[in-house]
Amino acid sequence: MRGFPVGSQKSFGFASLVPIGLISFALTRVWMTLAINLHITIGPSADAVAAIQALVTITIVARFLTDAVLVALGSRISSLASHATVVAAVPIALSFGTLFVTCAANGWIDSFALLAIGAVFCGVGIEAFWLLWSELFVKMDFDAVKTIILAKIGIDAVCALALNSIPFDVAFVMLIVVPLICLAGYRLAWSLRRSESASGQAKPWRNISLGQFAPIGIGVMLLCFGFNFSQSGFQDALSGIDNSYTLGIWVSILGRFVTFAVMAVALKFMKDYHFEVLFRASILIAAIGFLSLILPFEGRFACFCVAVIVASFIAENAITLLTVYAAKHATNSPVQILAWGQLALRAGGLCGVIAGNAIALTMSAGVHEEVLPYLVSLEVLLLTFAAMYFIREQSVNKFLWEVVPESSDEESSDAAAPYTTAQLAGSYGLTQREQEVLGLLLKGRSIPYIKETLYISTNTAKTHVRHIYQKMGIHERQELITLANTFRGK
Repeated sequence: MRGFPVGSQKSFGFASLVPIGLISFALTRVWMTLAINLHITIGPSADAVAAIQALVTITIVARFLTDAVLVALGSRISSLASHATVVAAVPIALSFGTLFVTCAANGWIDSFALLAIGAVFCGVGIEAFWLLWSELFVKMDFDAVKTIILAKIGIDAVCALALNSIPFDVAFVMLIVVPLICLAGYRLAWSLRRSESASGQAKPWRNISLGQFAPIGIGVMLLCFGFNFSQSGFQDALSGIDNSYTLGIWVSILGRFVTFAVMAVALKFMKDYHFEVLFRASILIAAIGFLSLILPFEGRFACFCVAVIVASFIAENAITLLTVYAAKHATNSPVQILAWGQLALRAGGLCGVIAGNAIALTMSAGVHEEVLPYLVSLEVLLLTFAAMYFIREQSVNKFLWEVVPESSDEESSDAAAPYTTAQLAGSYGLTQREQEVLGLLLKGRSIPYIKETLYISTNTAKTHVRHIYQKMGIHERQELITLANTFRGK
């Protein structure tokens, strides 16, 4: 983070941590790509389609339940990574889950129960691994986290292309071995992170409540519902994907490369941690995909599929970055905050898959087969834009910056905030109007809120904020909050 000293010991550790974390984290996503694309292990048949639908649905349910448990118990769990048994159990669950699913899907052991158990193991394992990595990211410099997330998307795209048609034996071995490699990389990255100097890390400074996250969570659920509804409901019918999944594979690969390009541009121009920019990009791309369905050109269905894939990937990475950044500076359990974000993703995805499967059955029966996809597309498009109502700058700012006082501090918080604002304004020579803007910034208010509260224009509000930052020698909201918190301590 800018404005904080970085020692030579941390620089050395950082140089080692990023490539290790990058490779290991990317391999986690590679495992997911191999596991979900059962075309690697199953020949084209009606049974293959049923097995894939069952695997995806059960895996999502397992991931949802894992997040729900961690949300419920998160206040009593300060760290998942500190429990060696949990960390070791994750790759074991993935490896055995892969073994069970492969045996059942290929008919080596004709048992749906074995397929279901394997899917549960895979779902719990991958969700726990995702939260373990997110917990590690909480302890890292956030710019490094963005680099790893972006590079992970690129590596996943390249691996999806390279592993498109690998032999069954190689795929099976990779699915068994990759979780163990990820575990070794994770343990090494965690040990490097713990050995680094903490001088460059901002200290946690406020409590976060579920109510602050609720608007964003509702918006994310709506987004994921729409995306999964589209993919599971009528993507196959629209795109003409047959049981070989050839077209679906290439659409998925293209979607990964487009996601990398969009995320690279969005993260480069995202300032002051305006995470809502990523969600807006997701919604815009989804809208382009849905609107392409009504345009008379060849390949419009493939464009629709690519757009939905890109939009869903961006939303997933956006909520990961948002919750990691929030957990970095929270006094309450980071596990609980991270689980909130993943639970919103999985809840929307689960509802979308269930509703989508119902639509798919309707279409397979020939009921309004030609019109239904377009009507549902319009409904999902409206649902996607409705999500933007909840994921706004104000809701993101409230989640990231608004202080929820601890019970012991509730009586003194009202008196302490004006005192700190006045002292800060006096120390840095702020004008009376700038002091008013400063007070609203410290409460997590957005530019539109400041504009309406003080009856000034948007440009005037932005000018005041820019002058405040210049006078205080800072560049972003987090530096302002950290400065105010340090000032209050003194």
